[in-house]
Amino acid sequence: MEELVELLRLERTREPLSPGKRLREFQMKIQRLKNGDEIEIAGFLLGRKPPHAPADALYYMLSPLSPSELSYIDKNAFRTYLVIRATEGTKFSGEVKPGSYVLVRGIIDAYRWGNLRMIHASRIEGRDYSEYWKDHREFALSRQEVLDLFERTVYLRDDMRKALIYSIYGVPYIPGEGWGEGFEFTVFKYREDSGLLALWKALKYFHSSLPWEVRLTRKRVLEIDDPFLGIDFRLGNPNESDMRYYVPPTKKGTLSLPKWAADRILSKRAIGLLPKNVDANPLDRMARVSETPFVLLPSEEKPYFEENREFLQLIPNLLVTVFTQREKLGALDRKKTRVVEEEFLRWLRESRDDYGDPFRALTAPSGPMNIRLRVELGKRLFGSIVRFNGRITKKAARDVKLINEAIVNDWMVVLRDHPSEMIKLLREYRMYVPGTLKAQRALEILHDLASVSPSNEVTREVFLRELVRDGFSESDASELLERFIATGYVYEPFPGKLRLIG
Repeated sequence: MEELVELLRLERTREPLSPGKRLREFQMKIQRLKNGDEIEIAGFLLGRKPPHAPADALYYMLSPLSPSELSYIDKNAFRTYLVIRATEGTKFSGEVKPGSYVLVRGIIDAYRWGNLRMIHASRIEGRDYSEYWKDHREFALSRQEVLDLFERTVYLRDDMRKALIYSIYGVPYIPGEGWGEGFEFTVFKYREDSGLLALWKALKYFHSSLPWEVRLTRKRVLEIDDPFLGIDFRLGNPNESDMRYYVPPTKKGTLSLPKWAADRILSKRAIGLLPKNVDANPLDRMARVSETPFVLLPSEEKPYFEENREFLQLIPNLLVTVFTQREKLGALDRKKTRVVEEEFLRWLRESRDDYGDPFRALTAPSGPMNIRLRVELGKRLFGSIVRFNGRITKKAARDVKLINEAIVNDWMVVLRDHPSEMIKLLREYRMYVPGTLKAQRALEILHDLASVSPSNEVTREVFLRELVRDGFSESDASELLERFIATGYVYEPFPGKLRLIG
């Protein structure tokens, strides 16, 4: 019976996309061609002359492997290259420099040394690094395969593990934002640090398994020696996108990020997987700007990363999956995120009723659930979930709500140990709302509506309608609005448009 189960598991196992497979495919493609055939082939440009290159043109080399794969390959392993001959008639376009992923068109020929083949290039076109992975989209993993792979490898509570998976997909471009495709998966410690350090080791293990091109490091150039050709290469990073991942490489980095990394992560120009070995503080800036600022509570089982051979083999397949899904959803407009805003507004009202003042403290301008920021960050999380799922659904908006609820539950525990911070946040919150409960409720609704509006403005009609929906009579709603205007909480920059003051 056990043998049968193992056979069934092997039958379901996805074929890994390995460097060896790329090399064989590349070699078979150029071997099948006859001299004089037209060819179009992609690879990484190596900015060095091949052995015994003539002086009649510019000669380069093309590799089917990325710089990192080329540097990791065993010195005795099979390698293959294609020689590129470029003349004044060769047209160049896009980014073409050592390390770039390029598409070369031309005529195939023999080369004068060894069994190398050569292409008389008519055009060399720089391509986006993501194309390297999308060229093998048949190796992409299904949504369920990704979930299963992480469930067998990364041991975290469910909401944290799902958020980690979503973060890996990055965030679609959202018009009106100044942020990039980056994401911050942040986890703070609470009292003890053993669980947090276990998480750091797990994420570090995952990060070290990624190709150099998608890791955010200070290393800008790879130096590679070819033992057969006797040539060394200096190759730059072809990945200039925000799809680079950062995990603190040392324990010190879990305390504070180096400036060069913090700048990229805070501007959402990289994906930060950040175990923060500092006590969770509701006034922490990182907690306020992170899409998922979790807190690791001592009662939870320590996270860990099981060294899974299948996981390591399927890292290339995972990258194929991420980059193909990124291609499907490159941008997310306001019409598509409206479902998030509606779900967010309902959640705010429910949470104020359920949690009361502690929740209000968390949503103060300096708190980790700052309303205006949280709705924007919620849209970003929604975009990552949609990329993962492959389509826009209302369930994705509900998943954002569930993760927000988990984050709030974490910070409620923290607030109990920080009474002075809670008082400070509540005082800040109450600066924006009047004293009576009815007026406070009405102004909270106006704050919520303004927070999901790109212009920070709300029409009279929408505000009054929401008050009536919340249980106010039409006369009370109109009276409260006039009182807000008279007392200076609200003003009308244009007739019928309302804007909060402060």
